Amino acid sequence: MSQEFQQHINNKTNKQKIRYLDIFNNDLTGEANLKDFTSLTSLNAYNNKLESIEFLNSLPNKEKLQSINFFGNQIKEAKNLQNLTSEQFNKLVAGMKDKSIQINSYKSTILMDLLKYTQHLIKSGDNSQRQQAHELQAIIQNSSVKSEQESNNSKTPLLIGGGIILVSLALGI
Repeated sequence: MSQEFQQHINNKTNKQKIRYLDIFNNDLTGEANLKDFTSLTSLNAYNNKLESIEFLNSLPNKEKLQSINFFGNQIKEAKNLQNLTSEQFNKLVAGMKDKSIQINSYKSTILMDLLKYTQHLIKSGDNSQRQQAHELQAIIQNSSVKSEQESNNSKTPLLIGGGIILVSLALGI
């Protein structure tokens, strides 16, 4: 039975002291306001029914986040990519390159959002942004090819419709 994410969060005490918020396997839906979680460094929201990560914008200290896990959710899109600073975009590219950031998107929509954004940067960004966009595009395309090859070679069906994992992420998405 599904539970509203905000109701679940409202039951937490000492929110300002919580560094690791573990809310996995709760069938949580909807959005939540995390403004009181001022010390949060890690969020494990594995295997819920969340469709958006926009609630992360309510965190007062997003830059403190070191790991987040949304695998097993139904995240449908990555909004506001154009609001990333150059530093945040560079961290995203570097993290995907060294595999400290992994994205497994629900119906590949997040990967498509990232690819569209990289195409936008290639057309209208400065030289540094274009270079980073080309790198990110190559990473995304290579990971898509590998996933497809692995699933074609596997005798066991591969379930991809999960969500999103962003590990060691200090982005303000």
